[in-house]
Amino acid sequence: MTSKERMLAALSHREPDRVPIDLNGTIVTALTRVAYENLRAYLGLPTDSSIEVSHFAMDTVRAKEDLLAHYGIDTRAIGMGVPFGFREQIMPDGTLYDEYRIRWRRASWYWDVVEHPLADKTLVELPGAAWPDEHDRGRYRGMRERAMQSFGTTEPCLVVDIPGLGPFEGGCFLRGHGNFCTDLYVDPSYAEAVMDKVVDSMILFWGHILDEVGELAQVVAQGDDVGMQTGTYISPEMYRRLVKPRKKRLFDFIHSRTKAKIFYHSCGSVYDLIPDFIDEGVDILNPLQRSAAKMDIARLKREFGRDICFWGAGIDVQQELPFLSPREIEDEVKRTLDVMAPGGGYVFFPSHNIQADVTPDRIDAMFRAVLAYGEP
Repeated sequence: MTSKERMLAALSHREPDRVPIDLNGTIVTALTRVAYENLRAYLGLPTDSSIEVSHFAMDTVRAKEDLLAHYGIDTRAIGMGVPFGFREQIMPDGTLYDEYRIRWRRASWYWDVVEHPLADKTLVELPGAAWPDEHDRGRYRGMRERAMQSFGTTEPCLVVDIPGLGPFEGGCFLRGHGNFCTDLYVDPSYAEAVMDKVVDSMILFWGHILDEVGELAQVVAQGDDVGMQTGTYISPEMYRRLVKPRKKRLFDFIHSRTKAKIFYHSCGSVYDLIPDFIDEGVDILNPLQRSAAKMDIARLKREFGRDICFWGAGIDVQQELPFLSPREIEDEVKRTLDVMAPGGGYVFFPSHNIQADVTPDRIDAMFRAVLAYGEP
């Protein structure tokens, strides 16, 4: 099978010739910079002198083709470009402002939000908030050409990477988590207006993206973190009343414009919301943070595996991948495949991005184990 055929079989709940493998198909299924550089050196690959960062805050990178080919990676990412009309505003203290006027500060390898632009704003002031220009052609320039070039020597699964904020997470970034979750209780009209503005904007982004590559992509990715380690940020009832209709509106639009499967990313414990995700039109759930509450992969596969595909959960990045020996990692990957691979509907990647503290021998052991045990 080609990578495209393998992925389409798996995402149609059929067993392919082997489990598909992802690496940097999205900004949430990627190597971070240090892990990438260390892995290249470990494998004896040339130094990457022009590293492409896929998400500055998470320090994730686009791995070069030689590394992807080494592990038989089945995905290739299609991301937006840089807008013509905006550049980050770098402040004297090293912080920066993005297009939403969210302020970020570097913290070790990563960046944290230190200022929320709507924190002190009212509903009346929302229309005047700083906002990206969704129609800036710089974002979409070359997307189609890059997608076509990906078919040069192989036939990969093309994944449109996450282009921007989801409604719940967007509200948290713009208002601050405390403010926004409080809004949902005491001022829902404000919370709904913020989420509607985010969704309206994302529909414009997706409209332009799908004009360029909608018929070329097999998977399109959207994120919206609604889970924590112990449960959901808000009650399932509140999610269904306020967030779900807006997610469904976004996903209905995407489905109306492409045959590609919708990949949805939410960290944390989201077991209680998986039926809602399915109802919203989600085809693929990522990352399955298996150390979070209620996220046992055997239970997820048994209860939901006929109705949704799973992408991730190959090994836990919080408690296992940085600490287990290569042999233990091999054993854990095999156990995961024994649970998730039967019947298709599964794509391998760990439970989130591969962080800087994971040594390259462990990363290598993980991918080699998938290749060794991923066949039916």
